[in-house]
Formats: sequence, C-alpha cells, structure tokens
Amino acid sequence: MSRRLALVAVIVSAACFGTLGVLASLAYRQGMQPLPLLAWRFALVSVLMGAYQALKDPAALIAGAKDWWRYAALSITGYGAASVCYFFALKHASASIVAVLLYTYPAIVAALSAAFLHERLTGARVGAIALTVAGCAFVVQAFSPGARAEVAGIVLGLGAGLGYAVFNVLSYRWLPGRSRLVLMTYTFAVSAVAIGALCVLTGTDLSPAGWSPAAWGLLAAIVAVPTVAAVLLYLGGIRRLGASQAAIVSTTEPLFTIAFAAAVLGERLTASQAIGAALVLAGVALAEMRGSGAPPDELASV
Repeated sequence: MSRRLALVAVIVSAACFGTLGVLASLAYRQGMQPLPLLAWRFALVSVLMGAYQALKDPAALIAGAKDWWRYAALSITGYGAASVCYFFALKHASASIVAVLLYTYPAIVAALSAAFLHERLTGARVGAIALTVAGCAFVVQAFSPGARAEVAGIVLGLGAGLGYAVFNVLSYRWLPGRSRLVLMTYTFAVSAVAIGALCVLTGTDLSPAGWSPAAWGLLAAIVAVPTVAAVLLYLGGIRRLGASQAAIVSTTEPLFTIAFAAAVLGERLTASQAIGAALVLAGVALAEMRGSGAPPDELASV
C-alpha cells in the first residue's frame, strides 16, 4: 500500500467510525435498545474478525489463561464499558456532542499516565488537557434545539472517554506487541458475553425476534461500516503511515459525525459548540503528537 493510499484508508476509516452515532440513533428510532444492540454488534463482529484472522494467521488466535483475563478486564473496565456509556449517551444527547465528548480520551490518557504510571507531564500533555477541558466547557454549556443534551448525556459521554482511555492505557501496558486485530476480536467477544449477561440480569429482552427489517439493516450497517470496515482500514493504513500520523489523521472522526448528524438527523451545533469541538480536536492532535505519551496505535472509536 502506498503512503497516499494509506492516508486515504485512515481518512475513510475515520468517516466509517463517524457513522456510529448516527446509525445507533436511527436504530433507537426503530425501537432498539442500547444493550441488545451492543451485544449483537459485538457478537457478530467478533465472529467476522475471528474468521478473518483465522484465514490470515490462525496461530495468532491462540491465547493463554493470562491473556484471557486481561482481555476480560480490558473489555469490562475499558472498551465494553466505554461502548455502554457511548450508546446510552446517545439517548440523552445529540450524536455530535457525544462524539466530541468521547474524544476527551487522549487528554484523559495523558492525565492517567501522569497520575498512575509516573510518566512525565510534558508541555504537550498539559496543553492537550487544557484545550480539551476548555473545548468541553464550550460544548456542554451552549445548547441549541438542534443539538440537545442532558446532564446524563454529558456524564455518559465523558464516561465513554474515560473508559476508552482506560482501555488504551491497559492494552498498551498489558499486551504490548500483540496483534491489534486479535486484541479487538477477543475484546469484542468478551464484551458480547458481558453485555448479554447484563441484559439477563436487568431483564432486558435480548432476543432480536421482534426486530423490524429496518432494525436488522441498521444492525448490519453498524457491524459492517463503523466496526469491521473502520477497524480493518485503520489497521491497514497504520502500517504505512505510522502510528503517530495515523492517530492524528483519525481525529477527523468527530467532524464526520457532526456532518453526518447534520445531514441525516438534522442536528446542528451552535457557533460556541463548534468552537468547543475545534478546541477538543486541537487537544487530541497535540496529545497524539510523537513524544506526548499517548499510546501509539490504538483505534479511535467505540
């Protein structure tokens, strides 16, 4: 893959990731609920990615007991938790706002690394945290009728950012050098089981028997576009671009979400919210610059 093609792959990956909030919002309009939607999404994706990995290198799928408990912890405290927060946040805030709040995660990674891993709090990290905090203040304080948000949506959106930051830090520390595709396959599989169990415990109907054809179509789109295609395109692009540049390019994801939400859902950010989104993205780019301490090659969405 040429460098130019790799750049296109990462941009298209960001666009694919950017459809998630819009597709989930449309699924809710079809009567689908967050937990069953997530459980089926993760179950189907883990099967598809596992099959793809088995065709490429089946030996890479072999995992020992130590890796299994780490995959479980990464899912329950990190990626799975972030996804639950993200999907429930969409019930209380617009897709645009939730996408911006999710992207607080690089600044949270920097803060967690400094607080718990004793990594140096560089000027780039301080700047990234300051820009992100300022951006979020703009985003959550100025609402318009087209960009609705509630306190629950704000808290859950930030919770998604925190969960994803935890996943980044722990996967980088616990499973260095592991295939990202294998890591995501097992993380998705454990998340499917955990969220399915949560459905049972909360009495949420997990059966898709009553779903409409439109609901099935939206589930298929969520599996195909912002999950499988987005992950594979990103992993393909990162090999040629390098982790740092790919991570910075992928920060265009919230811009795609904002554009798709405006076109499909009729959402609009106010001028001050747009300024806030720009500040958050600037903070992300600063946090992802080489040497700023962010994990080198994590995926950019839930």
